[in-house]
Amino acid sequence: MAELTLSSYCEEAKELIRADSYDQAIAICRHMLRHYPKYVRAYRLMGEACLEKGDYVEAANLFKRVLGADMEDMVVRVGLGIVFDQQGALDEAIWQLERAFELNPGNAEIRAELHRLYGDRDGAT
Repeated sequence: MAELTLSSYCEEAKELIRADSYDQAIAICRHMLRHYPKYVRAYRLMGEACLEKGDYVEAANLFKRVLGADMEDMVVRVGLGIVFDQQGALDEAIWQLERAFELNPGNAEIRAELHRLYGDRDGAT
C-alpha cells in the first residue's frame, strides 16, 4: 500500500476546498492533526474550509491558532479580516487586513478590500 505524505494530504484538502467539499477537507485535516497535532498547515487549511463553509467562529479559532505559530501568515490575516467583516467588527477586520497588506503591499485585492472597509467604517461610498 502506498504511503501518502503530509504534502499530498494538504493538496487533497485544497482540492476539496476548491470543489466546495468543505466537510471532506476538514476530515482530512483532522486526520492529519490526529497524527501530527502541531502541523500548522493543517490548521490553516481547516480554517480556510471553515471560512468557506460559513463557520466563522471555528475559522477564527483555527486562524488564531496558526498566528500563534506564524504571525506573518498573510492568508490567515486575510481570513480573519473576512471573519471579522462578516461579524460586523469593522475595526478588527481593518486591522487584520492592514497586517496582511503590510506583508504583501502589492496585493491589489487586499488594497481594494481595505478601501471598501474604510468606506464602510467612515460612511463614504
